[in-house]
Amino acid sequence: MSETTVVNRDRLQAVIVGGSLAGLVSALALAREGVEVTVLERSNPAPRLGGGLGVDGSLLARVTGVARFAGNSPFSAMAAPWTAVREALREAADADPRIELHHDLHVSDVGQDAHRAWAMSQDGRRFDGDLLLGADGHRSLLRRHVAPERPDADYAGYVIWLGMVDEAALSHPGRRPTSWDMLDADGDILFGIPVAGPDGSTEPGRGRIGWAWYDARRNDLLQQTGAVADGVVQHSVRGRDLSDQTLMELAEEAHRWPRPWRDAILHSIAERDVIGTPIAEYVPLRLFAGRMALVGNAAHVPTPMTGQGFDASVLDAEALARELRDAGSGDVPARLAEYERIRLDDVQRLVRGGHRFSRSFAG
Repeated sequence: MSETTVVNRDRLQAVIVGGSLAGLVSALALAREGVEVTVLERSNPAPRLGGGLGVDGSLLARVTGVARFAGNSPFSAMAAPWTAVREALREAADADPRIELHHDLHVSDVGQDAHRAWAMSQDGRRFDGDLLLGADGHRSLLRRHVAPERPDADYAGYVIWLGMVDEAALSHPGRRPTSWDMLDADGDILFGIPVAGPDGSTEPGRGRIGWAWYDARRNDLLQQTGAVADGVVQHSVRGRDLSDQTLMELAEEAHRWPRPWRDAILHSIAERDVIGTPIAEYVPLRLFAGRMALVGNAAHVPTPMTGQGFDASVLDAEALARELRDAGSGDVPARLAEYERIRLDDVQRLVRGGHRFSRSFAG
C-alpha cells in the first residue's frame, strides 16, 4: 500500500526531487519563506568525489541564510571543494525543522492535478505537495513532464577529466599556487585550481590541488563505456572503470602540463581517483508546467566553461522563493509562471553563450 507524506496544511508544501546542490539550496531558500519542504535524494549522504566549484559565497549566504558561506570563509574563494559545499548545505538542511530529507530514495514517477503535485518512490510511497520541484540534474525526470517535446540535454562533444589531490601527497617542492590557472596545449584546456583543505586551511601543505582537463578526443571511449548514447549523456566514467591502456595514455598526455598541475593529475591517475564527465548542454524551452517547476541543471545545462552554472542555480532558488512568498496553494501555478518569466531569458542566454565555446572546442 502506498503512503502519503502529510505535513502542516497551514503552510505551503514543496516536494523537491533531487537533493544535491540545487535541491538543497532551493530547500533552504523556500524554508526561509515558511514553506514546508520534503527533499527526495537517490544517493546516500556519504561524501562523494567532486572537483573545485566556483562559488559566490555572499550570494549563497544571502539566498540560503547560511552565514558560514559569507565573509572570508573558504566558500568565498575562487573555488571551493564541491564536497565541502554539499556537506555545508546538507548540514544546514538537516538542522532546519521545515526541511525533511530522504536519502537512498529513487523517484520512479511524478504527477499533478489542479490542486496537488506528487512524486512516487520505487518502493511505493507517495509524497504530495502544493508544488513539485525538479532539481534532479541534466537527466531530469521532471523535465520530461515540463518539456516533453524536448526532454534530453545534448552531448556537447567533449569530456572533462576531474581530480582533487591533497597537497601533502605531492612531491613538488615549489610554492603552492594561490590562484587558478588556465592552460592550453595541443588543443586541450586545463584549469588548475588551488582549493582549501578539509579544515578550510590554505596554508602550504594543508590545502588541495584541483584540476579540470577539457578533452575532445575520446568520443569513442565514451560511446564504448555507455557514458554517451545516441547523443545523450548517460553517466560519468570513473577511474576504476577505465582500462590500464586509457589511464596510461592520459598519464603520458599529462606531461604537457606544468607542475604542480601535472603532479596532481598523475597522482589522481595512479590512484584511479579521477572522473570523466561528458559535457551536456540544454537550452530550456520553459521552466514550469502547472504545479511543476525546474531549477539548476534540470532547468538549464551550460558548459562549465561559463563558470556560472552553480550561481545560476542559486539565482533560480532565490527567484522561486521570492515568488512563493506568502503564496497559498491556489496561487502556485501563477507564481511559477512569474518565476519562469524572471529567469528564462537569462538562463537561455547563459547556455547559448557556452555553445560558442563548445562548437569551437569540439569542432
